[in-house]
Amino acid sequence: MVKRVFLSLLVLCFSLVGFSADSLRMETYGDSLTAGFLAGTSLKKPLEISEMSGLLEKLAFGFLQKNRELLKKLEANDKAWPYFLSENLKDEGKQVSDLMNLAISGSKSSGLLSQVQAGGATHKYTWGFFFVGHNDLCHVKGDEAALVQQFDEHLNAALTEWDRNHQNSVMFLIPTGPIYQLYPVLDNYVWFQSEEKTFRCQDAWTKYFPYCARFYLRYKKGELESHLKPRGDSLNQALSQLAHEWIKKSGRGNRFFYLEAQWPFPLQPEYFALDCYHIAEEGQRIFAQNILNVIKSKLGEEF
Repeated sequence: MVKRVFLSLLVLCFSLVGFSADSLRMETYGDSLTAGFLAGTSLKKPLEISEMSGLLEKLAFGFLQKNRELLKKLEANDKAWPYFLSENLKDEGKQVSDLMNLAISGSKSSGLLSQVQAGGATHKYTWGFFFVGHNDLCHVKGDEAALVQQFDEHLNAALTEWDRNHQNSVMFLIPTGPIYQLYPVLDNYVWFQSEEKTFRCQDAWTKYFPYCARFYLRYKKGELESHLKPRGDSLNQALSQLAHEWIKKSGRGNRFFYLEAQWPFPLQPEYFALDCYHIAEEGQRIFAQNILNVIKSKLGEEF
């Protein structure tokens, strides 16, 4: 009888704290690179003209109308790095009980807080991942100091909320990718061929998928790397500093790591989606493995 009561209490305790040593909840936050935007397409797999027309129409309506539901249909969570990372972790013997990909295409750092709020509170042992900043580099106006100040404020607010909603968990901060490096790899690359015309990546960047059209103009002038690299490096330095600060700040047993995970280098056309900009399934798989490798180095024997 006593043994039965003890076992019942033990089960109750574990249900209250919501996790066990071998159970892991994953939460990922960020922008289109994490949401898997267009990850189901590939520069190596051309579409038919009807399919291309339909895709362009969805993109146009989605962005112009800011229609989240329409854009969400172009996201392939099951072909994005969080999914592949969760599968890799399972192969390593980790029990991933939940995977919540809360990233939203087009998000800047200012949208991170609302994503964390959508994730809510949990008692489960969690690994969280922030991967954001690419759209800040594209859309945030002002000089480098203003960019970093806004980024720092937004990340701090999101981390405050995440820390409040978790305990004895881990947050990994992933640096922004070197966007400027994709242009020399894909410039002049043919992404669509019709009977009348050849479409190259520069057409995608300036006309059909003009996410950051001025980046390509800077690239052609030889100014893109000198413009983007210092700004991206500054965001990543701020991110690293935030990890150090939050290690000391959290009073809930949470830990924070700056995760120097790299894009799938050397960059190759087959790693990219049809828009010559986002990362396709093959590149996402490699990125997930790169993230896993760095996690192992950070956690060491604990992993």
